[in-house]
Amino acid sequence: MNKHPEYNFSKEIQDKLKKFKTHLKRLKYKENTARQKTNYTGYFLKWIENENLQIQETRYNDLLNFIDYCKLEGNSNKHINNKLLSIRNYYDYLKNKNPSLTNPARNLYLRGVRQKLPANIIEFTKLEKLYTSHKPQTLRDKRNKIILSLLIYQGITTEELHQLQPEHLKLTEGKIYVPGNSRRNSRKLELKPFQILELHEYLLKVRPKILDAIINITPTFRAGRKPERINKARLETKLFVSINGSESLKNSLYHMFRAIQKINPDIRQAKQIRSSVITYWLKKYNLRQVQYMAGHKYVSSTERYQLNHLHSLQQQIETLHPLNTPHPMPPLL
Repeated sequence: MNKHPEYNFSKEIQDKLKKFKTHLKRLKYKENTARQKTNYTGYFLKWIENENLQIQETRYNDLLNFIDYCKLEGNSNKHINNKLLSIRNYYDYLKNKNPSLTNPARNLYLRGVRQKLPANIIEFTKLEKLYTSHKPQTLRDKRNKIILSLLIYQGITTEELHQLQPEHLKLTEGKIYVPGNSRRNSRKLELKPFQILELHEYLLKVRPKILDAIINITPTFRAGRKPERINKARLETKLFVSINGSESLKNSLYHMFRAIQKINPDIRQAKQIRSSVITYWLKKYNLRQVQYMAGHKYVSSTERYQLNHLHSLQQQIETLHPLNTPHPMPPLL
């Protein structure tokens, strides 16, 4: 039995949702995301059924009534916006078969939803100093320096690090292709000249040695937790692999950032580096360029980093404003 009765649907609605979920998976949405979107869509389909409406005849004013209904059910603005997004996705799916269909949820959002602004921004000069101070000695160090360079100069995410494959490097073009997914767009980014040289060495020398040591199970090389089974074929498709043979880089990144904190305690995680890089980009490039470079699907995601910059400026203005500056008491006469 479903723990959430509001997501119990009729056979007719279930059939519609099954096709919609297949569509979402084709678009590479993760299982949990696809399930949530189908639940929210089913919630809407159930509502229009109770209101004796037809999906193709539902309009903007009907959606306003749906919003009122959600509020009466105790849904927060953020929760309602998530439902509206799922409804937009569903109408976009229906438009594939019926292009003339009107999407009543298009551009419909509830205001007043607080967005979390990026915090703990690091100056880009400090990030570059961190990179140049990295003197690799071991194969692990050399791999980590390559990873660090992609975090700093291309602003990629840890999720994208796992997705990168050797063929995504376009060294003759001086670029790297970052594949997209349900959360981010794909993009092709410029590499720095020194990155091209380091990546060339990594592909020809460092990576083959790491793979060879993993496959041959060198005990002294594979220190730490070891996976129960090594999938050689899968490892060979990845640009970066864990020294112990795991397909996940989570443990490798954890130890890498522990070492980084010894050099600069303010730098704690990859997400913080990405936020700092995007903030820096916005000082050099226009908004749409940065949206592309960051892989953001929506320009509003990029604007958050602009707001962060403006928020810092506002704090400085408030601090330095004459009315906020303490003045010495006048002498008693």
